[in-house]
Amino acid sequence: MRFLLIAWIVLSQIFAVAQGTAPPDPAQPAQAQSANIQAAGKGCPPEPQDSSTLHRMTLMIKQRINKAIDGNPYPEIASWQPLTTKEKFEVFRQRTYSPLTFASAAIGTLKDNVLRKRNPEYEHGPMGFGQQFGVSLGMSETEVFFGRFLMPSLLKQDPRYFRNPELPFMKRAFYSMSRVVITRSDKGHDTFNSSSILGQAFSQALADLYVPGQRQGLMHPIAGTIGFNLVRDAGLNLLHEFWPDLRRKFLHR
Repeated sequence: MRFLLIAWIVLSQIFAVAQGTAPPDPAQPAQAQSANIQAAGKGCPPEPQDSSTLHRMTLMIKQRINKAIDGNPYPEIASWQPLTTKEKFEVFRQRTYSPLTFASAAIGTLKDNVLRKRNPEYEHGPMGFGQQFGVSLGMSETEVFFGRFLMPSLLKQDPRYFRNPELPFMKRAFYSMSRVVITRSDKGHDTFNSSSILGQAFSQALADLYVPGQRQGLMHPIAGTIGFNLVRDAGLNLLHEFWPDLRRKFLHR
């Protein structure tokens, strides 16, 4: 089907630019060969080598989830330093395989199934959900490219979120949600988060070219997508802001 082919091409190009090909483990072929020789001596068929891209990506995602739970929290505002263009590209590269990117795609897929009329271009059941998720993931990746690298580099803005734990609870919550429309410029002062807004708009406009059966135009779905993403990102910012405190209190980590 044409939309799956186009979505796969978009994803392939983004991952190729962002990550490249992971280097093979030099010890793996020798270990696999030894295991196959032992299996052959016992009259058993050799075990297939699991070196697929999907397997490596699954392991990488699991590592990222564990890191998100146990790793360092988002940096605090007091530690802010401007990023170079190369460092902004690194922010984009890391975000391409972040669990948040896959979670955003899942949220977008659920939103389309709950709030919108069913798209007849997709199949029914789990297959149709998988098709929608693949398209949503492609949109999430392009949104990361535009909103985390290209537009911040052109507009001289910082694409990162910084925690502010020194504020009282209510002001802290308001601060975290307001960061969807306010960010820091490379000069260190607060400014309108135009890089994120424009990144979402460009990503949705690009999706109009390959998402099957989707309405096109400025108000629908571009404006609706931006509004939904702002609400989604405000919730994620709350999680970034308070998760270290919740982890210490409930998980004792």
